[in-house]
Amino acid sequence: MESKQTGKRMTSRDLQAAQRKQQILQAAKRLFAEKGYHAVSMRELNKAIGMADALTYHYFPGGKFEILTTVLQTAQEERIGGIVLVFREIFAKTDLPLTDALAELITGLAQKLTEDQAYFQILIRERSLLNDEQKEALDGLTTLPFEAMSGYLSRRAEQGEIRHMDFSLASSQFLAHIVFTIIQKLLRNAELEPSEAIKLSEFYAELWAK
Repeated sequence: MESKQTGKRMTSRDLQAAQRKQQILQAAKRLFAEKGYHAVSMRELNKAIGMADALTYHYFPGGKFEILTTVLQTAQEERIGGIVLVFREIFAKTDLPLTDALAELITGLAQKLTEDQAYFQILIRERSLLNDEQKEALDGLTTLPFEAMSGYLSRRAEQGEIRHMDFSLASSQFLAHIVFTIIQKLLRNAELEPSEAIKLSEFYAELWAK
């Protein structure tokens, strides 16, 4: 197995270290989501994973706060990567009517966002603990879906299916609306219904129509 960062083959020690770091992050994510960052002590975290304090600090010298920022960054990277993949699969269906494409996109986005509710619980509760640089690192990843959506709308306009507009602004409006709607559902322990996805897709298709 090769390291993604260096391309070098990982030794058994490297693999063990990676597994232990992942173990720490998974336990921390669960505890932070359940109890909140401030309510979880390093002692409780170490007890949950059966690891000595010194070993945890070996992997995360910055302690609990470094673990928090790593949990958020890792989850964000995985979440955005999954969303972009969904977008690419839908956008590749060139013969799909715009309304159907938007409905699939909304449904796929809802599925990806609800897969990791722990991430949202932690982010909503603990975002204020992050400094500006850390917030920018998280927010910077979110530009990928917006850019993909903007490019998709531009191509549909070139094909004469929708009018020309500020595609960046249109994609921001659309995705912000959809994400807000999904998060509101999550906070109420509800799911986005297929009929709601269709209604939203029809609204935007009509809004962008020539």
